Amino acid sequence: NTVDEAREYIERNYADPGLSVDRICQELHLSPSYFSTIFKQETGSSYVNYLTEVRLAKAVELLQTTEDKTYLIASKVGYPEANYFSYVFKKRFGVSPTKYRSR
Repeated sequence: NTVDEAREYIERNYADPGLSVDRICQELHLSPSYFSTIFKQETGSSYVNYLTEVRLAKAVELLQTTEDKTYLIASKVGYPEANYFSYVFKKRFGVSPTKYRSR
């Protein structure tokens, strides 16, 4: 189904900072408003929140399995701006990526 295709597309492309609703909609040949509606109905989450969760899950994985610097991990999960990545991470987990890793 369409939402599954969108999820797969996000899984394959989460590292791309340019990944947007418009790009997914072009890929799936849907209007952004229709896509946003069905995505939220099926996942219980907006596209942006879903993408953020995927990116942060990958970041946690990298924090636990590599010695990569935070800015490198940020870049690998689609955040070209390391400070913004840290902000989003801290908002979600309550601690910075560095503190999360050292737990």
